[in-house]
Amino acid sequence: MLFAIFACEESDDDLDKDFILAYAELRIAEQEYGETEDGKAVRFEILQRYGMDADIFEEKIKRIKNRPEKWLEFQNIFMTILDSVEKNTETKGET
Repeated sequence: MLFAIFACEESDDDLDKDFILAYAELRIAEQEYGETEDGKAVRFEILQRYGMDADIFEEKIKRIKNRPEKWLEFQNIFMTILDSVEKNTETKGET
């Protein structure tokens, strides 16, 4: 399903699949762990898994936010991912 979401999007280095998935995982980790030391470690691991560091991540976010049409596109993709995760969780009976 995620492939279909990204297949329809025009190519944009700031809206690449790995970046948006990293953003989604970081947001989920933030909700789950908050600003604890464990949370910081988990977020660091997520960024490493996607080949980024905090500076690269923040620079991409800044570029997207400075382009309102890309920020809206980014948010739409992000919400689709979260909806997909929520549906998968409900299907597995984890809620």
